Amino acid sequence: MTNPSDAPIDATTKTVETRAGKAKRASSRDAISSLRDKVTRLENNTNESRERLDVVENRLDTLESRGDGRKDDSQELEDRIETVELENRSLKDGLTELEKAMNVLKVELNIYKTAVANGVVSSPTRVLADVPKPKEFKGSRDAQEIDTFLWSMNQYFRNTNIVDESTKVNIASSYFTNSALLWWRRRFSKEPDRDVPVDTWEELQDEIHEAFYLENAQRELCSKLRQLKHDNNIHDYVKKFTELKLQITNLGEDEGFSIFMDGLNRWASMELERHGVNDLSHALDEAEAIAKSEKRDSPKPKPKSKGWGDKNAKAGGEKFNHDMPSNNNNRQGRSTKPWERRGFGCFHCQGPHHIRDCPKRTSLSTVKVNDKPTEPTAQLGAIVSNL
Repeated sequence: MTNPSDAPIDATTKTVETRAGKAKRASSRDAISSLRDKVTRLENNTNESRERLDVVENRLDTLESRGDGRKDDSQELEDRIETVELENRSLKDGLTELEKAMNVLKVELNIYKTAVANGVVSSPTRVLADVPKPKEFKGSRDAQEIDTFLWSMNQYFRNTNIVDESTKVNIASSYFTNSALLWWRRRFSKEPDRDVPVDTWEELQDEIHEAFYLENAQRELCSKLRQLKHDNNIHDYVKKFTELKLQITNLGEDEGFSIFMDGLNRWASMELERHGVNDLSHALDEAEAIAKSEKRDSPKPKPKSKGWGDKNAKAGGEKFNHDMPSNNNNRQGRSTKPWERRGFGCFHCQGPHHIRDCPKRTSLSTVKVNDKPTEPTAQLGAIVSNL
């Protein structure tokens, strides 16, 4: 059984315990809430730390990428440095070679100075003075004159070793006279307004062709060549044919040979055919040979006789003139020989050759079997065959 006096003590104890429990619970709640606050702050700090860590990581990545770029830049810089070093070495080698060349040139210059001082070097002036100068171009529309002027200018530039294009243009234009000079003055005054100025020798040649070279010049030359005929002297025909042929740029050998043979007269054409001529150069050579033979076989004038008539004239007597006709005309006519009355040549075709070389000889000596030639014709054939 409990002691009645112990009841208040138990109640007090319970009250104290209750208050102590409440105080403990209150302090636990405060501790939990403070702990929660701390956890919240810790989480916030953690999040901030993470965010900062992310920023740091991003910056590290950026730095790493920049570092890689710097590495590439440094590698490129190293490559450039190596290239510059190689170029420097090559420049040094080049400078060394230049120094050697300069030393050689200095030695040669001293030699030339000594030679000039002694009057040794004077031949180049004479050589340049011996170079023939081209003839002036007057602006003629003759194709031969234009081509001759351009060719002579090219030869002059080559012989004088002129290579600068503007110098060539200036020198060539200084040979213009008359119509050519007037054309050049107008062309030069209008040059600032033109799109393409004349700066080179090739351009000036094209301008000259355009201004003076007739478009139908070649056609006219071909027409003149076809109209050329062998009238009397074969040498003149060959000369004129060659001059026209050289002015035609597109004349073929076969066409030229055909035109040359068509222009010959009959006996000359037959003579070339008899020699087996089948090309133009051979035909020209054979024609020249015929011309020389014709000139060689032509009769020469007889020199005046220096007989007793001259002696009588010196002695004071009357001079006897052998060239004066005598009173007896018949006797004078009979005394003239047949080969002196006409030029030497073939009596059958009138060509400059002997009858034995006549290409028509076979037509005289050939007699057909079925024909019955008359007695005079047979005699003539026999005579010609025996010549």
